[in-house]
Amino acid sequence: MHNRLGASLLALVVGLILGVVGTFGHRGVIGVGGTDLPWGIVVSVVGAACFLIGTRLYSGSRLVTLAGTVGLLVPIFVFSFQGPGGSVVIVGDTIGRIWDFAPALIAVGVLAWPRLNFAAPQTP
Repeated sequence: MHNRLGASLLALVVGLILGVVGTFGHRGVIGVGGTDLPWGIVVSVVGAACFLIGTRLYSGSRLVTLAGTVGLLVPIFVFSFQGPGGSVVIVGDTIGRIWDFAPALIAVGVLAWPRLNFAAPQTP
């Protein structure tokens, strides 16, 4: 039980860090030719997916993955609202909505995925 509690706390903290970094980095663009490529949203969503899938595969526990999911989604939820000065970190455009919903949808898929047992076949 202690191992799962420690892993859950670690997943929560890493999820919080990833959520904050992804929230502030999801607007990143790079100019190539005459167009802007949105590298920030791609890296943020792929990072969130890798974190959640990796947490589930490594721990094998939905509890640890749920803690990481909560850590990831809380900063996204908090920074979606207007701040005291009227500023908004996650703007309500297409890229902002992708960052609002993609990590949550990925988390639902990762948490709902059935447990796979790769036990070796037993010989009679």
